[in-house]
Amino acid sequence: MLPVVSLFSSLILLFLLSPAQASASSLPLEDLIRHTEIQQVKISPDGKHLAVRKLHEGEHVLVFMSLSPLKITGGLRGRGKEEVGEFYWANDERVVAELLSRRAALEQPVNYGSLYAINADGSRGKLIFGWRAGEQQTGSKIKKAESTRAHATIIDPLTGNRDEILVSTRPWARDFESHGSVYRVNIYTGVRDRVINLPQIGGRAYSDGAGNLIFANGTDEENNYELYRKAENSWAPVEDEQLSDSVPVGFDREAKAAYLIREREGATEQLIRMDMESGEITPVFRHEQVDISGIISHPISNQPLGVNVDPGYPETYFFDEGEGFAAFYRGLLQAFEGYRIQFTSATRDGGKAILRVSGDRLPGDYFLLDLKTKRADFLLPSADWLQPDHLNPMEAATFTARDGLSVGVYLTFPEGRRENLPMVVIPHGGPRARDYWQYDRQAQILSQNGYLVLQVNFRGSTGYGDHFLQAGTREWGDKIQRDIAEAAQWAIDQGYATPERVCIFGASFGGYSALMNPIRYPDLYQCAAGYVGVYDLEMLYKRGDIRRRDRGVAYLEEVVSRDESFLRENSPLYNVEKLELPVFIVHGAQDQRAPVEHAEALIEQLEAANKPYQSLILPNEGHGFYAEDSNLQLYGQLLEFLDRHIGVGSTEREQSGNRDQGAAASL
Repeated sequence: MLPVVSLFSSLILLFLLSPAQASASSLPLEDLIRHTEIQQVKISPDGKHLAVRKLHEGEHVLVFMSLSPLKITGGLRGRGKEEVGEFYWANDERVVAELLSRRAALEQPVNYGSLYAINADGSRGKLIFGWRAGEQQTGSKIKKAESTRAHATIIDPLTGNRDEILVSTRPWARDFESHGSVYRVNIYTGVRDRVINLPQIGGRAYSDGAGNLIFANGTDEENNYELYRKAENSWAPVEDEQLSDSVPVGFDREAKAAYLIREREGATEQLIRMDMESGEITPVFRHEQVDISGIISHPISNQPLGVNVDPGYPETYFFDEGEGFAAFYRGLLQAFEGYRIQFTSATRDGGKAILRVSGDRLPGDYFLLDLKTKRADFLLPSADWLQPDHLNPMEAATFTARDGLSVGVYLTFPEGRRENLPMVVIPHGGPRARDYWQYDRQAQILSQNGYLVLQVNFRGSTGYGDHFLQAGTREWGDKIQRDIAEAAQWAIDQGYATPERVCIFGASFGGYSALMNPIRYPDLYQCAAGYVGVYDLEMLYKRGDIRRRDRGVAYLEEVVSRDESFLRENSPLYNVEKLELPVFIVHGAQDQRAPVEHAEALIEQLEAANKPYQSLILPNEGHGFYAEDSNLQLYGQLLEFLDRHIGVGSTEREQSGNRDQGAAASL
């Protein structure tokens, strides 16, 4: 791999210009499926350079820029099918970046654990960790870099040690059952020294930010979470009930106190503070309705100062003023009211920082902050062709389910219309995941084309406490589906949606629900579209990556079932005769999570039962389409499918403010 400098000279103008102004016309489908151009911006510890991960000629590359004057100084571009992933400033001059690779038959890049280090002027580029990092060892006693078949997570940049970083590894293993280690890795030579092995599988180690290991976590063979504390040269399991199910999230080096998020049975999460010397535990924060979404830390010391939560719209709470930084942060929240804000990096002296601003109509813009003068200057947009005024806002709401459970939903309306709309219900994947108030490509594509989009955080979703999560256990085909159907009926009862014009569309577990919900509630929908879905629950035990590890099987047995009759009763594949509506099946042939056999078996049953369906199976895509051409096919055909069955025509498309997508939707 060679560092690239001259490649980026033609891009200088892009970085010096502010975002382009959108034309008066609406957004075509091609613009909505484009990958964002800027994925991340970080400032060097000395404040002299920026590192920018961006899309260039279809590949993710890394660009270095000096701040004064603002010009490109170097860059990194992968060779062959490699490209740049997440990256970190390791010292004033050097960045360590993950390298992603495209498998021969897969469009989406995959992280195989390789780390590449390079200077901001494009010099001294070297692969320092990964399966290709090995150097031939001769008779010399000088240590060389070694080949390692593992993923590496940087857990400490070792401030004050300019030559090394601390990484926690997770070995390659088809059954995911191998223990990792912690290493010190030289960022110039790739030579590493093992610090300690990890005590459990699937976890990582945590440091205090000064190079000292304090915790490690993982899961046992039954998929039970375990926390360990560092004890001299070994790990000791944490037995304290207040700590044993907690995840480390921050450290106050001055006070020698750790912050952890504690799961609480039957309730929402709690942030706790642990004095590392006395062991005293102090409750810090909890929200009655939702779990903690993220920690707000001081950009210099990384000391936790507050939390973000998402009951519907994002909210921020501070528990520590942090020498005035909390007041500054509140000022930023006021300046960027209605948006999310996040620090990506800051200089060592606390003078400058990079702020990312995002929202439901903004994929992300980056600003350079002067923390001394409190000034924020615009730097770069992530997608300058997407203007907030041309996108549709996402609204949060709740309804009460039949059994009294409060269920959160998000609605995205077509511009200028709120009544009697054709509606697409989108249950999320997981199911142990959730939707947030944020920019959502699917919601924009559908609402720009005249459809009301309803997203449902049904029971079993994360983020609403243990009681809400457990309420979805072994309810994949029953109460979860009831929540989705009741949400759709709620939107109809509010007058938002026309009852005769409702379709359901989802991916992964959402794809399962897109078929299972019409099976359970046949009178509610006019069409259904399943995308990389699971259609045979028995097959989860026989195909795909979940069943390859003991922990995956334990998860399935816990949240689904092992009973054959139960699995069949709750699988779309064995209930095809109950599908009385047109179906659209979309899948990637390289899907490892929900193998394409799910789609193939369902299509075979649909054909045998003479049920109407159409399908799109692409040979080089996996669990979710990545390539823009693939997504153009997916959403173009999906819009045609929806138009045909719940009837958004050219007149309604014009009323929704989108006059330019008719041709794109027919592709």
